[in-house]
Amino acid sequence: MKIITDENKIEEILTRGTEDIIEKESLKKRLLSGKKLNIKLGIDPTGPKIHLGRATILMKLRDFQDLGHNIILIIGNFTALIGDASDKDAMRKVLTEKEIKENVKDYLNQIGKILDIKKVQVKYNKDWLGKIKPEEFIQLAMNFTAQQMIQRRNFKERWDKESPIGLHELMYPLLQGYDSVAIKSDVEIGGFDQLFNLKAGRVLQRAFNQEPQDVMTFRMIYGLDGRKMSTSWGNVINILDEPVDMFGKLMTLKDELMIDYFESCTRIPMIQIEEIKKSLKNKEVNPKEIKKALAKEIVTIFHNSNEAQRAQEEFEQVFEDKKLPTEIEEVQVENGEHNAQELLIKLSLAKSKSDAKRLLEQGGVKTIINTITEVVKTDNIKTEKGMIIQVGKRNFRKII
Repeated sequence: MKIITDENKIEEILTRGTEDIIEKESLKKRLLSGKKLNIKLGIDPTGPKIHLGRATILMKLRDFQDLGHNIILIIGNFTALIGDASDKDAMRKVLTEKEIKENVKDYLNQIGKILDIKKVQVKYNKDWLGKIKPEEFIQLAMNFTAQQMIQRRNFKERWDKESPIGLHELMYPLLQGYDSVAIKSDVEIGGFDQLFNLKAGRVLQRAFNQEPQDVMTFRMIYGLDGRKMSTSWGNVINILDEPVDMFGKLMTLKDELMIDYFESCTRIPMIQIEEIKKSLKNKEVNPKEIKKALAKEIVTIFHNSNEAQRAQEEFEQVFEDKKLPTEIEEVQVENGEHNAQELLIKLSLAKSKSDAKRLLEQGGVKTIINTITEVVKTDNIKTEKGMIIQVGKRNFRKII
């Protein structure tokens, strides 16, 4: 494929959703040169599903792919054994090899929703990191100081609070940096919290007499609880979420996050996004309608336009017309008394007994028989055929 050097397209790649570029002029010159570049992204399989925060970076990778560049996707089946501490305020749970293999199983199918996976070089960093000898690792470590590692923002905060910092956590940037050496990366992209790790690649490439990669980082996509979207925190919108669930989650976004989501999670032209921003600022439109348009666009990207339309209609039926969803998952349950917490877990309406207890105490569990709705206030639920159990605003199960 011929390399596209359209200056307007390149400028949008360099500016849309971007936090930082090292070195911007170098990268722009490379992109305009017509040379095919190795564009690198590393993903640690810390969970089985890819969320929207990661998807936005994959979308940027797709932008590079559309220009004709060589996309190298590194699945961190070795680095995931350590875990990146870039955005963590405490030591994260270390994954086992078995957990990593399980998480990786469906990764490429999910990534294929965004990238032309047939044209992607997929590599696993255990192939080279697993072969590094102790003396070679020591030589890598000689390129950095303990002060550089400890003075990273999150490590410094943990140090000041006397929170534990694992020695293994300090090794992570070296390993990610060596990935860039192994594949001869020209450009590496990642979240803005990854900047230190991405710069480590530049350091090690110089040590191996390679031209240092340019680096692009992107603005944070906030999750449903206002923190960075993270599998570890469970505040995510997964790209495999059912259309109705995805639409519903997006409708819970704070209004002030909508423009960021339009810019990073869609490819609606920026000129159109500026018009949306202007209309919101001037209060010319109801923010709820803009949010519907955003949700519909994102559902279309990861599903299709028909599913997006159906998800919007379902949302409007339940939340605006106050009617039951058209389709409710049916579960076979024997008639009679059931422990409320155990029943919610069985119906996949709660993750655990403590989660179920919280929902019940907050009045978030209702039973619907015909047109009569009641809040569950007891420890038991008496089920009967046709009963609908509702948890929160979006979750329903029908007893059959």
